[in-house]
Amino acid sequence: MKTNTFILMITVYSLLLGLPAIFAPVMSSEYFGKPDPNINELSLFNFIGGYQVVMGYLGYVAYRSTDKIARRGWLLSIACLCIFAILVYVYNLNIRQMLAHKTLAIDVTIWAIIALGSIYFWNQEK
Repeated sequence: MKTNTFILMITVYSLLLGLPAIFAPVMSSEYFGKPDPNINELSLFNFIGGYQVVMGYLGYVAYRSTDKIARRGWLLSIACLCIFAILVYVYNLNIRQMLAHKTLAIDVTIWAIIALGSIYFWNQEK
């Protein structure tokens, strides 16, 4: 697989996660096990969705870019974000005793693959 293909896949994934959180935050909240979210939780979903969409847009910029520094920066950012997300979930599950949502194992596996792939392609962009 080429770096551009990987970047495009992650860009699409980011958009698929972000858009529902912006335009259907109640549905997103229900997916994560909170069927009746309050206004603060809906606002948080909107913020996280916007963040995901912006990361997807930056992925598109990296996809179109020929600048290796920009591409490497985006790939390293994605790796760090995915690793951080996994660490936050491990902390919340074990320390805060958060209940796991229905697709937690799949989500964490996807994030681990994205993190490892990002590190691999970051190294290839030298």
